[in-house]
Amino acid sequence: MTREITHMKAFALALESMGKPAFSIGRIAPTPGLVDQFFNDSTGAGEHGEIDTRGPWNEGNGWVFTESPAIQAEPGASAIVTESSPPAEQAGLTDLLIDELRDILHAEKQLTKALPKMAEAARFDQLRELFEQHLVETENQVERINECFELLGKTARAKPCKGMMGLVEEGQEVMTEGEEKEDAAADLALIGAAQRVEHYEISAYTTAKNLAQQLRHSAVVALLSKSLAEEENSDQLLNQVARSLMSVAKMPAAIEQVE
Repeated sequence: MTREITHMKAFALALESMGKPAFSIGRIAPTPGLVDQFFNDSTGAGEHGEIDTRGPWNEGNGWVFTESPAIQAEPGASAIVTESSPPAEQAGLTDLLIDELRDILHAEKQLTKALPKMAEAARFDQLRELFEQHLVETENQVERINECFELLGKTARAKPCKGMMGLVEEGQEVMTEGEEKEDAAADLALIGAAQRVEHYEISAYTTAKNLAQQLRHSAVVALLSKSLAEEENSDQLLNQVARSLMSVAKMPAAIEQVE
């Protein structure tokens, strides 16, 4: 993005020199220092390359003109600034990220206890296997959250997640009520409870990932993105199983109509 902003700065100044309308660069902050460097990659030789053109797009206005950085051999040439700007601490964002991670940690730990019950309650093999698969993913997600805390230099302490507590309690009610329902209907109700959980988790991981991204914790972003992708995939798989079960639920009615 820094490189693109540098290009846009040069283009804006070139347009201005031609008397053309200007345009805005945007709101994303570039890397200080690097954004003001103009790298002259021309060799100065060949057709129309003998003279390198200079103008407001590469001189003055704070530009640092670096002569042929790829081929320069002369000592004392302008240094190329390559370091990224340090992560800027933004008021309250780190605390908010830690708070979100602690909430997610408690939510995931609750699910490691709830998912085996949901798998046991499932009537159809496909749904039961899906719950068992997601249990393994959830255990890995707990480890990723712990790794996030380690990267941030914070204690991996869970904060009671009241939202997930309510969803787990609701799921238990669905399982109890499902004992008196037909197989397809019971499993469809179970999928509904599971998808409410998935959507809650997707929202939580998205918020945490966005905060980590804003704070430039790239390793934390990578970990959260992996867990987020698993939650989104699990939601899609639940959709697929639900569609299959809906077809099963329609069969008795169709047979009755034929009779």
